[in-house]
Amino acid sequence: MKQCRIAGSLFKDLDVIVLPTTVTPPPTIQAAGQDATALSARNTLFANYYGLPAISVPCGFSKNQLPLGLQIVGKPRDDQAVLCVADRFQRVTAWHERYPPLR
Repeated sequence: MKQCRIAGSLFKDLDVIVLPTTVTPPPTIQAAGQDATALSARNTLFANYYGLPAISVPCGFSKNQLPLGLQIVGKPRDDQAVLCVADRFQRVTAWHERYPPLR
C-alpha cells in the first residue's frame, strides 16, 4: 500500500514525532459553535490519513486557561512506542492531574 510506504519513509530516522495537537489555542464553546473550522484537525489529519498510531496528552493551558494537548505519532503499527512515550511524559509531568479553573 502506497500510504504505508510514504508513512514508513517519514520515520526512517525517527521513532516518534511530537507536535501540538492543534495549531491554535482551543476556542471557547461559544466560538466553536460559531465557526465550524474552529476545531480543525490540521495537525491530526495526517496520522489518520496514513493510519499512524497517535495519542494526545495534556501538556498545559492557554493564556485563557483552556487545556492544550501534545500529540505523539508513531511509525506504522508501532502503537507500543507511542504509548510508551505518552506514559513517560505523564510520569515526569503533572499536566494530566491539573484542571482549568471553573468559571
